[in-house]
Amino acid sequence: MIIIVLLLALSLLVAGTNQANAQKNPKPEEVVERAIIAYGSRAAIYSVQRNGMLKANVKFNTPDGSREGRSTTKFIRKQKMGEDLRLIELDLPQTKYIIGFDGKEMWSVHDGQVQKPSEQEIRAFRAGNEQSYDAILRYRENNSKLEYVGSKRLGTLDLDIIDLISPEGVRTRYEISSRSSHILYISYETKPDPNAEPVKYRINFRNFTPVQNTLVPYETLVFQDGKLVETRKIVEAVFNIQLDEKSFTAENAVKPVESPPGS
Repeated sequence: MIIIVLLLALSLLVAGTNQANAQKNPKPEEVVERAIIAYGSRAAIYSVQRNGMLKANVKFNTPDGSREGRSTTKFIRKQKMGEDLRLIELDLPQTKYIIGFDGKEMWSVHDGQVQKPSEQEIRAFRAGNEQSYDAILRYRENNSKLEYVGSKRLGTLDLDIIDLISPEGVRTRYEISSRSSHILYISYETKPDPNAEPVKYRINFRNFTPVQNTLVPYETLVFQDGKLVETRKIVEAVFNIQLDEKSFTAENAVKPVESPPGS
């Protein structure tokens, strides 16, 4: 009888503790909505950041050494992230690479030659958009679900941990500062092919800078299986500019720049 009473008392204590913790845990929507406000508001995301261009200095760490260059990202946002027009241009020593989505299909250009991107390139390109920091800011429009995982302390930072689950079931973990509502870390896994071991990515965002009444992380560190593989530092960010949807096609990406009349 004593054992039963003790077990009952213990179960009540545990239940009470769990209930108290559950009451302390915020709803995931509350955490994310605060982040949306911190990044400029939902209206700004779709009006100011309806399109834009980001230029950055990039550094890649590979087994053969580091390579440095410049990247230019252009985009036109649609209602759903999967419909966004995007183009990424990478200039490295002796190499120029462009990959884009024109609203219908993906394409790539290697040193002036149009090619069909590989499955690995397609997965990386999609992950760069659909598992980015702003994917969680657009969760409602993309019909994604949110789950509150818990909280943790990292140094002096208190972080809320939120999982974003896309309609296709893709899960991305976000660590958001409880104080500033800045998205500081993203974690996710990908597989190069179905039989391969998963590759773990962890992305750290830093140097948050106001741009046209919105917030942009100017420094991004990308870790692959615990190793730093990419550093990206924005040197120019502009939104709500003149962008033609035709510029997102492969044909126009390789078209030479026309000289002005009289030159």
